[in-house]
Amino acid sequence: MDEQPSLATERLLLRPFQATDAAQVQLLAGNPNVANMTTNIPYPYVEGEAENWIAGHADEWQRGSAAIFAICLRSNAELIGAAGLMTIHNGDAELGYWIGEPHWDNGYASEAVDTLIGFGITSCELTRIHAHHLSRNPASGKVLRKAGLKRLSKGSISARDGVTQEDAEFYELIVTDY
Repeated sequence: MDEQPSLATERLLLRPFQATDAAQVQLLAGNPNVANMTTNIPYPYVEGEAENWIAGHADEWQRGSAAIFAICLRSNAELIGAAGLMTIHNGDAELGYWIGEPHWDNGYASEAVDTLIGFGITSCELTRIHAHHLSRNPASGKVLRKAGLKRLSKGSISARDGVTQEDAEFYELIVTDY
């Protein structure tokens, strides 16, 4: 497979992560207000976690199983979050994203997600994209609905600790709906 591309929007650049991004990832994702809104960002975000996470991206891209992008501002190249298509298999993928707290409420998640969905459909030949958000994070649901995903159901999902259950909302986009 070719190298993972970069994707540009009006305000953002979505590019492959680099090892040098680890400190910024740890700073942003390690913020308890960010980690608390997800089920997969560890907290506390220990030293070395970001390096390990980033190190696996190139292999996942080469296997065709994931496309994980750093979300950066085009104006100054500052890394502000991440967005990705994970568990890509048979035209299906899970969409995930996070934005660092200093950059909340600017529409960056919506801009990145829209671009990522278009990329998934055209370049990864996806026919279904699914996602979920914690019920206590309605802003994430707004991003998903704005991107065209339809709410399927409310249920529960394992929390970060692997034991606790959290209320979650589940969504999907069938490409014929797009």
